[in-house]
Amino acid sequence: MTATRPEALQQRPPGPTSSRQRGTSLTPVEMAQASVMAALSAALTILSIVIPFAGGLSLLVTVPMGLLGYRYRVRVLLAATFAASVIAFLIAGISGFMVVLNCAYVGGLTGIIKRRGRGTPTVVAVSVVAGVISGFFIIAALTVLVRLRTLTFEAMTANVDGVVSVMSRFEPFRPGAEDFKRFFTTALDYWPLLLMGYAILSMMIVTLVGWWALSRVLQRLRGIPDVHKLEPSAEDGPVAPVPVRLAEARFRYPGAAHDALAPLTLTVEAGEHVAVTGANGSGKTTLMLLLSGREPTSGTVERPGAVGLGRLGGTAVVMQHPESQVLGTRVADDVVWGLPPGTHTDIAALLDEVGLAGMEERDTGGLSGGELQRLAVAAALARQPSMLIADEITSMVDQRGRETLLSVLSGLTERHRMTLVQITHYTNEADIADRVVNLSDSQDNTDTVGSAAAPAPTIATTPHRGAPVLQLDGVGHEYASGTPWAKTALRDVSFAVAEGDGVLIHGGNGSGKSTLAWIMAGLTTPTTGSCLVRGRPAHDHLGEVAIAFQAARLQLMRARVDSEIASAAGFSPDDRVRVVSALGAVGLDASLARRRIDQLSGGQMRRVVLAGLLARKPQALILDEPLAGLDAASQRGLLRLLADLRHNTGLTVVVISHDFVGLEELCPTTLHLTDGVLAAAPTAAGGRS
Repeated sequence: MTATRPEALQQRPPGPTSSRQRGTSLTPVEMAQASVMAALSAALTILSIVIPFAGGLSLLVTVPMGLLGYRYRVRVLLAATFAASVIAFLIAGISGFMVVLNCAYVGGLTGIIKRRGRGTPTVVAVSVVAGVISGFFIIAALTVLVRLRTLTFEAMTANVDGVVSVMSRFEPFRPGAEDFKRFFTTALDYWPLLLMGYAILSMMIVTLVGWWALSRVLQRLRGIPDVHKLEPSAEDGPVAPVPVRLAEARFRYPGAAHDALAPLTLTVEAGEHVAVTGANGSGKTTLMLLLSGREPTSGTVERPGAVGLGRLGGTAVVMQHPESQVLGTRVADDVVWGLPPGTHTDIAALLDEVGLAGMEERDTGGLSGGELQRLAVAAALARQPSMLIADEITSMVDQRGRETLLSVLSGLTERHRMTLVQITHYTNEADIADRVVNLSDSQDNTDTVGSAAAPAPTIATTPHRGAPVLQLDGVGHEYASGTPWAKTALRDVSFAVAEGDGVLIHGGNGSGKSTLAWIMAGLTTPTTGSCLVRGRPAHDHLGEVAIAFQAARLQLMRARVDSEIASAAGFSPDDRVRVVSALGAVGLDASLARRRIDQLSGGQMRRVVLAGLLARKPQALILDEPLAGLDAASQRGLLRLLADLRHNTGLTVVVISHDFVGLEELCPTTLHLTDGVLAAAPTAAGGRS
């Protein structure tokens, strides 16, 4: 889970929440959730109307509305319904408006009743009340609108006549058809009762079907444990998060067999810069949660006052995925998102401090990864925190971005009289701290990740035995092609990768590396040129080139490790031998097979993705930032594994990375992308060709 401001991106537990805000206005997190769910609901509604025969998509709108009703206050559901219905009405007309209202009713009702622990009898009672209200509304409207009433009755009569005509063609049904027609004609004389009965019956049917289907979705969510969540706790008194003292504090996630954080005694003083290091799974992120206000399973955490997560003068958190931390569409708006009304913030000075001077009016969608991460730091500093926690914030940005972020963090405690807790795997980042806390079992903290200069481009790969596995010829790609927002990501990229080759592709954030990876994996069709896998278009043969994404969590679709690996590789999750073998191939213990995905560390998630992909035995493997979030030992183990597979099995490996230490054996060939263009390799004389 990643967040720029905990109060803006906080994730609620899947079940009913106990610390729900009771104020009169929406909190920042409630506004964010209502906005996201409203946009999703409106999009699904519009698609269900404008796409022929896609009406069934409207049923999906009940899911986001149900989640809001299940996790948040009713006013959040109402805000999302209002926003979604307005958008749907403006684009799709009255049909879109009614779809949103109906789905908000069904989904919201299901979520609220489920949250309060009620059952089917409550659903029936509420649906009857809703039917009566709906019936009165219809009757009142038709009483006033006489011409609409006449048109409605004529349409109903025509439908009945059609049914009767069909039934009368079959002798056994003819008497019943005539009786039905007489009954309907009589019922029209008492049309208010007829419409009331119809409204109640239809509302009950729709509500019960929605309850039956959606409650099962919410029931599954109830079983997902609350892990890796930043959750502001109910606190009284002044905000004072430091100094903070942990005494034998440990933490175990619900349902887990082992502690995520072993008993730890630690003191973090005011104004101190502390670097937290340790192997994957040693509890670094869990320690961040305890420092942010989460209660330990045992032991104590003592502070002079409230944690103040996301509040002025409290605790601020910045995490590693920059693209998931921004809420504002404008840089200046994002800096002040969620601040109390009336708060004076010198936006220009904060942006200048983090190296974004003059960017107040820039669109956040056009920022690079490093710029987004610096914006996250500026937004955290806008809260004037007493303690700032930076959780591996340099792992997803290029070397230039890392250097800039490091210069921002260096001396931050002196400039702002605050405590900085920096979680990192990198040696140079730990070196600038006042003190290093190592959470690994070993007390030797020398095994952190070093840094190396980017390797120079080598001669483009050429096939040396048989046809190449990957062949790119004149590949170019433009996003939003043909629109005013068109943006060129790649231009005239040509190279070949033979079986068993190892290729490193590097370049700055925004240079086109990930776009190139998606094209090679067949997930994106190039705008110009061709990308072939064994002589066939890559986009026509998905799966032959496997790709591990930067954000491993987004690639994990199953609840448990064994199910995820089996699903990715295409075998049964009951085949424990193959699951254990796949885990062992990436250095994971067999005991993790039945672990829930959300109980894994970031590095463990990355290796689970690789386990599933390797078990599928692809033609080639593309790894997008495979070393991000891994400790030094894990990096060495993964690189050794991949190098052995490349040499012994002929696996073709393409690595996209900002980290270069140890990649020489795995990737003897290097390609460098600059602004979507491959850099030329040096000539034999040392110049440029």
